[in-house]
Amino acid sequence: MKTLSDMHEGVTGEITGVINEGRNQYGRKRGLNHNGAARLREMGFYEGQQITVVQNKGNGPLVIKFQDTRMVLGRGLAMKIIMRSNHS
Repeated sequence: MKTLSDMHEGVTGEITGVINEGRNQYGRKRGLNHNGAARLREMGFYEGQQITVVQNKGNGPLVIKFQDTRMVLGRGLAMKIIMRSNHS
């Protein structure tokens, strides 16, 4: 499973899903609640949507391009978006 935060600069990929629930190594819940998933949909993040990573320095927010728009997306949210890379 590859997330948006794992993608390198210049790579374009397709959204295949969103992590909705689960637990981290400390047993706490992780993922997006209903409001977080709804927020992503309102922002235009749907399965099949193409996203290009413009800037990913490995920490901090990512700069992405989708729907002919550049956007800054927090790393935590980017870690919840499951991607399939168009490049091998």
